[in-house]
Amino acid sequence: MVTKRALRQVNFVIAYTQAPIETDLFMEIPCRIETTMGNTCDYVLQLLTNIYAGRVWNQFLVQKLESICFIKSKINECVFYREDVIFIVYVDDGIFLGQSDDQLTGIIKELTDIGLEVDDQELPADYVGINVKHLAGGSYTFSQKSLINTIINDVGLTLSDHTKSITAQHT
Repeated sequence: MVTKRALRQVNFVIAYTQAPIETDLFMEIPCRIETTMGNTCDYVLQLLTNIYAGRVWNQFLVQKLESICFIKSKINECVFYREDVIFIVYVDDGIFLGQSDDQLTGIIKELTDIGLEVDDQELPADYVGINVKHLAGGSYTFSQKSLINTIINDVGLTLSDHTKSITAQHT
């Protein structure tokens, strides 16, 4: 549990397309698709499925974060620090933890000022399957109910509504 801190969720809009292209990508037009562009075309959406797109985006984001004085954790490459702010990123979603909303608003503005397209999603309710709940007094709780339920279902257990206990399903 984290207490008396500001929390903000951001999404990097169509993240992979924000990073520079390392090489030109072309795609052959599928059969039965008519186009005036010939047999091949420069295909921007190819960026989303290119096997290197995730790596290129991550390197680009790290470079941008470092340019505004964020330092990557030596323990977890998804965690960045700057003074009293922590930034956690998972592909194109991030959470900032800091002292105040004004501080985090300033950092999000810095991200846009260095050319990143960022959607400020404000206080997170659900982040990468983790439910975030703001409690009275400035505290937060984090839970993974969706993941827990998936695991319960995957191993063949059910939650009884009457007893609120988990029971094995016999098949």
